[in-house]
Amino acid sequence: MRHGDAAWATLAVGIAAYELAAPADELLSEAVDRYRRTHPGLTVLAIVYVAAHLLRIWPRRIDPLHQIATRMGQ
Repeated sequence: MRHGDAAWATLAVGIAAYELAAPADELLSEAVDRYRRTHPGLTVLAIVYVAAHLLRIWPRRIDPLHQIATRMGQ
């Protein structure tokens, strides 16, 4: 298993554990609903940005997450 695989597995287990243990009115999707009510544009932009990053739609030279990883020696 590579480092990225372990990171995705850890995220999946952590999210599943949270969703199982969380109160019914505070699931992650409920939190996103709350964020969309208070900051609709910013929430949508954040989701679109992360999805575009994961799909490698952003050119690396303008992708902030890629730039941070590059500057930190990854």
